[in-house]
Amino acid sequence: MTSLEPYNIMQQAMSDLGVTSCGKYTYSIAPHEICSPYHFWMNVLFIVNGLTFSVGVLYLSQYLERNLIQTLGTVFILIFALGNIVSGFIPADVHLFWHSILSQIGMITALFGLWIYAKSLTKGKPWTYLNLFVLIFLLILIVLLFFFPLPAGLLQRLFYAVIFLWGTVLTILLSSSE
Repeated sequence: MTSLEPYNIMQQAMSDLGVTSCGKYTYSIAPHEICSPYHFWMNVLFIVNGLTFSVGVLYLSQYLERNLIQTLGTVFILIFALGNIVSGFIPADVHLFWHSILSQIGMITALFGLWIYAKSLTKGKPWTYLNLFVLIFLLILIVLLFFFPLPAGLLQRLFYAVIFLWGTVLTILLSSSE
């Protein structure tokens, strides 16, 4: 709402709000005008978001049996959180590759992490499978962005919303069984 240029939440990435410079093509895949006066705080929020998500995933991991596969599932989901942290430290206009590579890898590894969690959990298994299938569908739509004009910003936000909702509801389900 405070952007000095029009910002379209349906089309523009969340990263646009953390871009530190104003103008067109502030980074290679942003042909639109961007000017976010509170970019510093947005980047801080990316970092805080990644840190709090990491704490949440580590909390959830205590409900899994301790073995290599479950640990790997937790690491896969933590890569998603690490992508948020890195995105906050390296805005898209500073270095797009390093800004986005862990986030993109994390979107894929999170799927494997959820699959491992779904297989491992007794309580919350159907909820985790449901979210896994929704995330796979969203990731397919995100890949289709290369071929069709879909709402990129909305798809990105939905992916993040689903994974955060999954963690929140799963925490409630698992902690209510104590």
